[in-house]
Amino acid sequence: MRYGIISDIHGNLEALEAVFKELEKQDLDKILCLGDVIGYGPDPEECVALVRSRADIILAGNHDYAPLGLVDTSFFNIYAKTAVEWTASRLSDETRTFLEQCPLRAEFENFTIVHATPSRPEAWNYILSIDDAVENFPHFKGQVCFIGHSHVPLIIEEKSDGRILVHRKNMVRCDSESRYIINVGSVGQPRDLNPRAACALFDSERLEYELLRVEYEVGMTQRKILDRGLPAFLAERLALGQ
Repeated sequence: MRYGIISDIHGNLEALEAVFKELEKQDLDKILCLGDVIGYGPDPEECVALVRSRADIILAGNHDYAPLGLVDTSFFNIYAKTAVEWTASRLSDETRTFLEQCPLRAEFENFTIVHATPSRPEAWNYILSIDDAVENFPHFKGQVCFIGHSHVPLIIEEKSDGRILVHRKNMVRCDSESRYIINVGSVGQPRDLNPRAACALFDSERLEYELLRVEYEVGMTQRKILDRGLPAFLAERLALGQ
């Protein structure tokens, strides 16, 4: 089967629409969302509605749970806290109920999806280092685990002899003797110094993965952020990809 995989939309409707337009060109069987549909961005309700209409499975991220009071936000920075409060005031009851029911992980025949980590998805930890990856490889059964959360695309490969390799390339055909943790990046708030929206393709039979980058109208999203009283930093970072 061929899958489209998206993550970390963060209320950025322009980026999400551009990504779905790109995915329409692909011969896909299903679209999977790894969470953080909302948070930071100016269009939370619209993004949830669009993802619900297009994605087959939608996981919860920490920014989906935070406006519902299901995540401790004491460690959030001031921009994230402000965005959580603003987002919480704009969610409908229907959207709240939907987000509360989203699962934290899903299993497929030869791969797993999770927002943060397969070891403790509810803890919202990050996989940012080889040590983090080594800790998490034992916690999924298939050959690949797809994650989001850090907003930085990354491929971490565990060889059959235990070696760990880190790849920063956009395409890979998975070695049948290796296992992988793959971060698919962010649709709505990339942080790899590339402002284009990120989404991914995965062929589960051929074990082929590809990261796509998609242009969108960053300026429109920036204007919405400012017009709706969200912190200016959240608008500025979009153009920088950080």
